[in-house]
Amino acid sequence: MQFPKAMGAVLAATLAAPQLHIGATPKELVGPAAAVAPASTGAESFLQIVAHQDDDLLFMNPDLSRQYAAPSVTVYLTGGETTGTPFPGPCAYSESRDTGARAAHARMAGVTDPTWNTAALRLDNGKIVQVDTLDQAPQIKLVFLRLHEGGDANYPANQSDGGTRATLDALFNEGPGGPSHQATLGSLPADGECDPAYANQDYTHDELVGTLTELMERFRPTVLRAQDPRVPYGYSRDPLNPADHNDHIAAARFAGKAALGYHGPDGNGRVMLRNYRDYNVRMDPPNLPASTAKEKKKTFLAYLGPKRSASGGGWYSGTYDPLPDPDEAHFYADFPARQYPRWSNGTAWAAQDAGGALNAFAVLDSRVQVWRESEPGGEWSGPVPVPGGEGLAAGLGVVRDSAGLLHLFGVRLGDDRIVTVAQTAPGSWGAWTALGNPDPATPGFVGSPVPVLGGDGRLTVFVRNAGGGVSALGQLPDGGWPAGWADLGGTRVRDGLAAVLAADGRVELFAPTSDGIGHWRQSAPGGPFVRDAAFLGPAPAGPVTAGRAADGRLELYFHQAGTGQVVTRSVRPNGSWTTTPESMGGPAGLEGVASVTGTDGRTTVVIRNDAGGVSLASRPAPQRGSGAQWSDLGRLIVGAPTVVLDAAGRRVVLALGPDAVLRTARQTDPGADSPFGPWQQAGG
Repeated sequence: MQFPKAMGAVLAATLAAPQLHIGATPKELVGPAAAVAPASTGAESFLQIVAHQDDDLLFMNPDLSRQYAAPSVTVYLTGGETTGTPFPGPCAYSESRDTGARAAHARMAGVTDPTWNTAALRLDNGKIVQVDTLDQAPQIKLVFLRLHEGGDANYPANQSDGGTRATLDALFNEGPGGPSHQATLGSLPADGECDPAYANQDYTHDELVGTLTELMERFRPTVLRAQDPRVPYGYSRDPLNPADHNDHIAAARFAGKAALGYHGPDGNGRVMLRNYRDYNVRMDPPNLPASTAKEKKKTFLAYLGPKRSASGGGWYSGTYDPLPDPDEAHFYADFPARQYPRWSNGTAWAAQDAGGALNAFAVLDSRVQVWRESEPGGEWSGPVPVPGGEGLAAGLGVVRDSAGLLHLFGVRLGDDRIVTVAQTAPGSWGAWTALGNPDPATPGFVGSPVPVLGGDGRLTVFVRNAGGGVSALGQLPDGGWPAGWADLGGTRVRDGLAAVLAADGRVELFAPTSDGIGHWRQSAPGGPFVRDAAFLGPAPAGPVTAGRAADGRLELYFHQAGTGQVVTRSVRPNGSWTTTPESMGGPAGLEGVASVTGTDGRTTVVIRNDAGGVSLASRPAPQRGSGAQWSDLGRLIVGAPTVVLDAAGRRVVLALGPDAVLRTARQTDPGADSPFGPWQQAGG
């Protein structure tokens, strides 16, 4: 490959450096069973599908690096070749970005002198992809498809084939059976010198879906990671601007559709899909501690490559990717301190049913699944699908009604409607009911539903709406649901709402926003909701959790911006709220705080800590002060854990492992000081 003299000298010196040496294995076409072994034999395994070579590093990290001892495959759909940089053409820039991806992943794997085995893999559908395997950590693989990036002015602007070339998002939107196609780099003269092993390949909508499904079946992940297929708000300061890179959205949608055809290793149903927000994370407070953000930035710098001496304007201009400036205020500089899921699994996804048995819920294999105790405190069965619960987002709402029957709420991704189903008896379910969407014109921006049982015995469900506020739907006296949603107002509301029944019988709602915490309260039990315009505090770094202490006073728990530690706000004896959050100390955490108040009057909180495990603390009585004692329960997990009381009053912590298996840790006796037994697998 030819580079300008100055650039060529820099690249030649860099590629010769030991820490970035690429293995000398020649590229050769291989069959599906040769040279590129599957990444997993059925235990925990990860597969990321992203649009560009830095997307996983910016938006899925530190989750990406925390579990890097397990098999991990990242699939890059496009070449990321849009360039105004000093490269001779798009292919040269794309391959340079590939080099950066290898350097970053080697750093996350802890390999200081990496070599990579590079092979061309012919899939069953005839498509050829490049698979790079890290020699010193062969569980780490990178797969490159090298489709044209959406911003490439040469594609699809050059319509010499009759107008059927499509960008990635246009290809998805056309749907199956359409005439359009995407092509790999090397299909246009303007692409420059490209590796002929991968050039001139066309992908229709169906072929790309099939390729991704085949890669899933080959590498057998238990956790799939993808970008945001439903961008709820923009990365500009305008909360109504749902801007993102079209390639990000399309990559996520193709990943989600391909996942419908994959059912876990050997078809065992053990697979979870996790979506991550992209550019718009910069709208929210930093939720990673400084030490983690520093490491994340170092990985991004490894991707960018050594700084070029000839960079203009004083900014950092990397050898592999000169375009991003990691110190660019309000954009690249914002990403290292943030990682937000598109749909968290929430912190309240388990509950007792009318018979006292615990039930737990999650979306596995693209379906809502339930685990249930055979009897209160007994063995677990499951997971088994809740009939009709296919195609829901990961954020589920669970609530127990006045008869003890459980109700589930979710977002159905096929039409973005809020849907619900109720038990007819413990262990049995009725039919799903569609509750519509508060914003039919822009339904994809709706948030995860949060239900609550009111003092009048009726349910209310809340969602963040497309306008950046909150909408509510209250159950009718006969148990049915009305046709229209009520707009409660609000601005810059984020997912992670919390609703709680106060001691006076009124429901209170709390919402994390970009500016603080929004608060709504019923004017009377069963009455309309009134917004407290003055209720603002520091903006939470993620969801808010609301609960009642033993004395009936309300408390809020959330992660503090910048540190990730758990902080609380609570109602004073005079009925007013504290104005300054109290820190509970302890480790940083992600994706919210689960809480439960035990029969001893003490509140226990549980988080997924910054290391990826489970941490727990119980507050001393009375529920004030910062005397919480934290303990580490171990066990790497995915998403947020939850904590509930069993029928005997014992605290039970539940968490989903990276092998898509539910595990529980239960106290030996009631009481916050009682020890927890070892983690136990729930069900099959």
